[in-house]
Amino acid sequence: MNLKKFNPFKQHTTNIANEVIQLVTGTFSPAEAADLLLSLINYKIKFHSVQIPNLQSDESAVIEKSEKRIEELKKAKHKMTQLILDARQKGQNLEINSIIEITIKE
Repeated sequence: MNLKKFNPFKQHTTNIANEVIQLVTGTFSPAEAADLLLSLINYKIKFHSVQIPNLQSDESAVIEKSEKRIEELKKAKHKMTQLILDARQKGQNLEINSIIEITIKE
């Protein structure tokens, strides 16, 4: 029998609720897809950019995580832009399916 030991120094969380929400689903023209996807990405970049100056210097790990996330989002934005441009050049639409999973923890 494999039992995990309880560590009193580790923060333990319990999942109280779990919800899955269909955020986006459908077929979009390149212009519609650009408006939708790039707006979401730009908002997330702005969110992290605004958070950084509000953090204290002793929260350097959080600042570093936000800076890393901004770079990841910029790369994703570039990749999305290329996909949208390719679809537009070929006269194609884009099918987008986005799900958000939310877990509430104690």
